[in-house]
Amino acid sequence: MSPLPVSPPHDPYDPSRSAPAGRESEYRRLHHALDRCAAGAGSVIVLHGSVGSGRSDLLYAFTDTAAERGVQVLVGTGSPLEREFPLGLARQLLQGADLAPEEAATAEALLAEGAASGTVPAPSDRPAGQLTQRVLEGLFRLVRGLAERAPVLIAVDDRQDADPQSLEFLLYLVRRTRGTGVLTVLSSRETMTPAHPLFEVELARQPHHQHIRLDLLGTELVAEVLRTRLGAAAAERHAAEAHALTGGNPLLVHSLVGDQERAGSPGTLVVGEGYRRGLMHCLHRIDPLALHYARGVAVLGTGATPELLAELLLLAPDALPRALYLLHAAGLFRDGGFRHPTAAGDLLAAMRPLELAALHQRAGRLLRAAGATAATVDGHARVAEGHLRSSLGPAPAAGAGDHGAVLPEFERGGGAWEVPAPGVAEDVVEDEAAEETADEESGATGGFGPVPAHALQLWSGRAPAGPAVECVPTLPGTVTDADTALRHELKRLRHHFWHGRIDEGTAALARFEAVPGQAVHTEPLRHWLAYWYPALLPNPARRTGPQDGAPADRGDGMRLLAALLAGTVSPEDAVVHAELVLRAGRLGGVRTESLTAALTVLLYADRADRATHWCAPLAERAGARCGAHWNALLAALRAEAALRQGDLRSADEAGRAAFAHVRPEAWGVAVGLPLATMAAARTALGLHQDAAHFLELATPAGLEHTPAGLHHRYALAGHRLALGRAEQALADYRACGDTMARWGVDHLPAIAPWRLGAARAQLALGRPGSAAALADQQLARLGPAGHPRIRGLALRIRAAAGGPAERTELLERAVGLLEEAGAESELSAALGELSEAHQHDGDPGRARRADRRVRRTPALAVVPVRPQAPAPVSLLPVSSLQVSPLPVAGRPLPVAAAPVPEGTAGGLSEAEGRVAELAARGLSNRDIARKLYITVSTVEQHLTRVYRKLGVRRRVDLARLLGPVPPGTADGAPPRPAFPRRADLVAG
Repeated sequence: MSPLPVSPPHDPYDPSRSAPAGRESEYRRLHHALDRCAAGAGSVIVLHGSVGSGRSDLLYAFTDTAAERGVQVLVGTGSPLEREFPLGLARQLLQGADLAPEEAATAEALLAEGAASGTVPAPSDRPAGQLTQRVLEGLFRLVRGLAERAPVLIAVDDRQDADPQSLEFLLYLVRRTRGTGVLTVLSSRETMTPAHPLFEVELARQPHHQHIRLDLLGTELVAEVLRTRLGAAAAERHAAEAHALTGGNPLLVHSLVGDQERAGSPGTLVVGEGYRRGLMHCLHRIDPLALHYARGVAVLGTGATPELLAELLLLAPDALPRALYLLHAAGLFRDGGFRHPTAAGDLLAAMRPLELAALHQRAGRLLRAAGATAATVDGHARVAEGHLRSSLGPAPAAGAGDHGAVLPEFERGGGAWEVPAPGVAEDVVEDEAAEETADEESGATGGFGPVPAHALQLWSGRAPAGPAVECVPTLPGTVTDADTALRHELKRLRHHFWHGRIDEGTAALARFEAVPGQAVHTEPLRHWLAYWYPALLPNPARRTGPQDGAPADRGDGMRLLAALLAGTVSPEDAVVHAELVLRAGRLGGVRTESLTAALTVLLYADRADRATHWCAPLAERAGARCGAHWNALLAALRAEAALRQGDLRSADEAGRAAFAHVRPEAWGVAVGLPLATMAAARTALGLHQDAAHFLELATPAGLEHTPAGLHHRYALAGHRLALGRAEQALADYRACGDTMARWGVDHLPAIAPWRLGAARAQLALGRPGSAAALADQQLARLGPAGHPRIRGLALRIRAAAGGPAERTELLERAVGLLEEAGAESELSAALGELSEAHQHDGDPGRARRADRRVRRTPALAVVPVRPQAPAPVSLLPVSSLQVSPLPVAGRPLPVAAAPVPEGTAGGLSEAEGRVAELAARGLSNRDIARKLYITVSTVEQHLTRVYRKLGVRRRVDLARLLGPVPPGTADGAPPRPAFPRRADLVAG
């Protein structure tokens, strides 16, 4: 075995250089063990800590430094999804080993034999799933052979989620490596009960065993982190408060520090999106019972008794202390409750509406039985009803015997029913308080009564028929009050424009304003038209100018949106005032139209992350108190925000919810927005036939004059680019640019970033110079600050169009901006490109770190599927592809003029190709075996040959190389009908 070189005091591998903040002592202990390993004394170290304690950061920092010192590093990560795959973790470890060809063949045979023993009944003299002596000894000899050439570090993260067979192998290994150059480091998260108690006991018996517990950071260490990143003054001011907010949890500490860095130096500690996102990450990674307990506290509050919590959560009382301990040990709880007041609401907002409604219903019943006040019980009832309504959509009219049905909020007119446009039912929103009083006086129970009939229909998959369209809002001669008549006349005006009848609406507006004294009443309508028809009438915000942009005037979301479109308020200021509107809306008293306009401001100011943050509380408010059209519009905006953040599953779910609330033909000109979002999401997922159905659906006349029509055209361009029709896509993108310039909104690229789309089309056509010019033009128009998502996307395109010399720097800047914007999918793609750029620059250490961040990015949970008509650019291998698929527009960006090399998927056999396609879609080996009617061992053998032929080592590389897979080819799904039915729109 080759010893490690003796390092002088100034050696670049000094352990303190790369130690994570606050973990210098633990890092030093790991390096002492590595030095002993180099001298031939092996050991096994267990890293143990709560969620967010920095175990993974410490482990990966150590493996990176060890690799730079010449140590052979074998890394594996446990996962709950792979716990049933025999020797799955051991396979990960050996895939990273530097084995000779004959050794690799031996390893593959042993792993296949061991995997088979874990899936078939064992002989009577051997426990089920236990490995044979031949397999264990053979794998050990391979590792010992590696250690004879150089020291070996075996690093396992999330060991508590490893498969039992791999743990059996590790235990066999550590018993025999005390006198060899093998260091084993096992990282595990604290849980309610050990997943493998016998493994824990046997491991602790080994004489060369060490245990390192990662405790929470004390106030001094938190101050040191703040001092390093924010300076001494900030550390002195905020250390105590930061420790109180985070409990010393390293993940929360660094998230909170990131909030301060983004906020500048406000003088006070800012609790921003980073802290709240980090807290939710910890809560959803902790033991499931502890998460369940936290949800119970969020519903009942910190004053709830343990008996009441146990009844609510249906848990045994003796399970609660352990769950409470885990929450305190991770720094997430203090004195039995959350450390920050927003935590409870954020945690509940992540639950499914039906689950949350059931929890509140049960809480109301338990509190009523416990003698709580009527107001407390009724509060839970109303929240439960709101979540139930928001999840199920509008109810049909109640029948004579249906006492549990809920009447829809439709207006009656002309003998037919119609879903009114936003603004047409303003009086419903204005009288919310009166409706609540009427409910109380009538003895409404707020959701504890019978399940509505329409709920049962939706649960069984049969949506009720929606109302018809094309009628006048009110019957002539039925209104006598002057104020009521004025309101209905204004509604009638909006009604014309909502359904695309521009000429009729314009003439009716002119007649109305010709009456003396009436023009003053149309100012809100003109602000509304400034958004929906930007070129129809002069924007009132342009007349007033920026001097009238007082914050008080911007309390109206629609006025604020008009001002943003007119350019009389900057996007940064518009975001601040939009959040003031939304914050006030959570307390009531703000019209829903103003709230939806404020959400649109956030989207057009390129802050989809903030829009996503506000969508959940607004949906809760609207679900309980507003009509179907408002719930539908909120769902459409929620879908668009999720799409811009790369959360394709949430975008698709919210888009289907929008059509569940209101039929497509009743949407009016606004239908272009949810159709565009659904089409873009399906395009990004490779479901091009579905995307075409949404884009081909008939739309009202006048759509092209509205922002919804602009979104529709932009989605069409992305769809055509995804199908390889780059010239058509380029023409569509340029048409979007012409429209934005004609409307005077080209200063807001987040509406439809047509320059970036056109640049992607130019790249697909092999014109890197034109693509770079468009990206540079977009960057120049953005100015020095703001628009992090658009700026990050432009830098990605610029890196793809430029040369290798500048690519790394551009991608590093793009990664930082996309991380700030919360654009997970684009971030994961940029990290993958950055990893390959580092590899090209000859920096494998930084390439591994970037690739590791890619694998831990949530966006990779959605794996695209192969397009039906793939363009040549989608066949580029991972070594030549420098920009991954962009979820918003749905196309991969090739490096200009990169040839398609040999040795791609064309060299696979038919069976290997089927397995490779399913693996690229994210299916597990067991799922692939079940789908293809073969054994798991056969799947593993096929994948081994696929990896060797394609020159890849991981599934993430396989997914990038093969590109998206069409669902019809892999699953045999029949084609959809020529146009989507309502069931397709709702159920997807």
